[in-house]
Parts: sequence; structure tokens; C-alpha cells
Amino acid sequence: MPKIRCTCKRVISYGPGLAGKLVKCPGCSAKIRLPEIEPAAPPARAAPSQEQDLQLEREETDVPLASSLQTSDATGPSGNSLPPYEPPSWAAARRSAPATSDRGAAAEDYWSALPGAFEFPLKGDGLIALIVGVIFLTAEHYLMFMAALFPLLGLVLAGGIGIIGTGYFAGYLMTIMERTAHGEKDAPGWPDLNDWQENALQPFVFLLALSILCIGPWVAYARFAHEPNVAITYALLAAGLFYMPMGMLCVALVNNYAGLNPVLVIRAIRSVPGRYSVVWALVIFCIAAQTMGAGLIAALPIPIVGTILEEAVSCYFLFVAARVLGLLYHKSSRQLDWLAG
Repeated sequence: MPKIRCTCKRVISYGPGLAGKLVKCPGCSAKIRLPEIEPAAPPARAAPSQEQDLQLEREETDVPLASSLQTSDATGPSGNSLPPYEPPSWAAARRSAPATSDRGAAAEDYWSALPGAFEFPLKGDGLIALIVGVIFLTAEHYLMFMAALFPLLGLVLAGGIGIIGTGYFAGYLMTIMERTAHGEKDAPGWPDLNDWQENALQPFVFLLALSILCIGPWVAYARFAHEPNVAITYALLAAGLFYMPMGMLCVALVNNYAGLNPVLVIRAIRSVPGRYSVVWALVIFCIAAQTMGAGLIAALPIPIVGTILEEAVSCYFLFVAARVLGLLYHKSSRQLDWLAG
């Protein structure tokens, strides 16, 4: 399989279908044009493969460096415009692979993979990403605190910092889900903030739209109903909260507004109701633990260290929640076939 080394030192393997296209590095999100592949004689018998995936490799081999290629525009060697980058149809490749005959072993593999999500932020690249995340959230906390010292301008600055910071962090969580769904074991690198519209503003809009879709009916009914029924109020809230994690996973994998389509989300939930219920409970546990732990630490009279510990707790449990959601697709890709459909 052809390989190319990104400027971030990650080695990327790619299949013939991606040759000559402009893609994003799965590690640092930098745009890379993949070189053309010399034609080769077809094998006598082709076997199903997943070579359309962009695969990230840990070793650094003697492969061409991405900086030596033309990456400043989206045109090919002939001057013709290349199509925009789209995630490879790796879900279709998974469905074409031979089905396992031992469903019990597959289920055991799924359940045994979930506890490892709690180790994910504490090992290798996950620990580095966790440290960077804590530094980022701590800096955002104090920037918003300082911005609030100014009457009107501070409100604008705090709002801008909050939107960019929330979107950037949410985008990184979506990247963890996407890379885990692809089978990646290591945490991805944090994207460059220079492209803040794609890496921060767009994820914030996705998150805002998903929140309105999930919580909006509950808020609207409780606020505008003449005599709100308590049972209906709680049912709307419970349905929105149950819907949200799968909605987040769909948005992360589809990477556009189509991921907000309730038909896709509900179909995905119905495909794996038992597994999703467990994953949902784990995600809710992580969010509750993150909220309670951060709240307890914030109450301690420790100015700077307390804030750092608070953000560390938040980062850890949100990383775990994102990892768990990604594992849901990775271990259930045969049932969750809506992405490739």
C-alpha cells in the first residue's frame, strides 16, 4: 500500500482510490495531496479489503514527505479541479468483509473493549492530548474571567471566547469518535486553530443545532404549554437526553448537517438498542462524574491548582465518553450500516 509522511511525522497509508486527491491528515488535520500511484498488474483474484481508508501508522519510514507535494490549492497536475475531500467509504468495505461466524466472540470483544475507554486518556498519545486539553481549557477559563472585567466589550469578548473554545473542544471530541470508529487506538492530535472556522465554529454550530433538536421540544413545551403535563414534560426531556449521544456520533461520522437527520439517528438506535443503552448509561455516568467532580474541586479554596484539577476532571471524562461512543460504531459496524447507505 502506498505511503506518505505528513509534516507532523505521521505516516499515512492510502488506497488507489485516493491517489491524486487532496485529503486531511488523520493525525493533525493538515491538507495533503496524495501522489499518483504507478499502475500495476491486477492480482489473479482480488480479495475484499479496506484500502480506501486513510490509515495512520506509528513508525517513521523512509517515505515521501507531504511538504514536498503541492498542497496550496485543490487542483490536480492537469489543472482540473479535484473534488473536495470526503471520508472514504470504509463502512462499505467493512460490510463486504467476510462475516464472523462466532457472534458470541464478537459480542465478548465489544464488551471487553469498553473498560479500556477509561484508560484511553491516561496512556500514550491520550495522556499528551489530555495535558494539552487541560492547558487549553484553563487558558480559556482565565481569558473569559479577564474579559468579564470589562462592561460591554467584555461581554462580546467572553461570548466569542466561549463559542470558539466550546466549538474547538467539541470538534476534538468528534475527532476522537471518528478516529475510534475507524479503529484507531491512539488519540488524535489537536487541530490547528488557524482554520478556526472549520475546527471551531463549524463544530459549535453542529453542537448548537443538536442541542436545540434534543432539548428544544422540552423547553418549548414547558415554556409555552398552557398547562404542561408533568409526565409529558419529563418524557420529552428523557427522549432528548437519550437521543443526544447517538446524534453526536452521527454528526461526528457524517461531518455535515445530514448527521442531524432524526431518521438516521433513530435508525441507528434501533439497530443496536441494547448496546446503545449501555453506552448511553456510560456516557451519562461520565458527564455526571465530570460535573460533580469539577464542581467539588471548584469549591476548594485553591485558586490556580483548583482550576487545573477541575479542567483535568472535565477533560478526562469527556474523552472517555467520546471514546465509548466511537467504540459503539467500531464494534457494531455491521448493524450500524446507515453511514454508508
